[in-house]
Amino acid sequence: MVFFATRDLSKLGGVFVDAVLVASASLSILVLIKGAQKPDRITFFKSITERNNVTIGIVFLLAYVALLPIIGFLPASYAFYFGLNLYLSDDSFSKRNVLASALLTVVVVTAFYFIFHRLLEVPLPTSMWSE
Repeated sequence: MVFFATRDLSKLGGVFVDAVLVASASLSILVLIKGAQKPDRITFFKSITERNNVTIGIVFLLAYVALLPIIGFLPASYAFYFGLNLYLSDDSFSKRNVLASALLTVVVVTAFYFIFHRLLEVPLPTSMWSE
């Protein structure tokens, strides 16, 4: 999917993406070969709670990726970072934690936006209404 989604980049723009894809594919093949030779039983999750946390994290990430082209980078990133930050905290909905999460979300996402979009001039996803 990444390969086909990045074909419209310039020749030099796709060099890093192509290198990462080749490295990832090579390492994946090596892991598959090792797994076929020594199929050890690996416990991925220590508990059901840990498995559920990872599953919910993946759901957050999929929702973020789905929302990026619809509402754009900034709103999707604010929602994703704030929601995941609240979910991963110990005392999720205390007033202090919600305020701290909101402040941290604004600072981190805005900093990433200015660094990547303004300073490095990386094109970020826009909403389908602003194109």
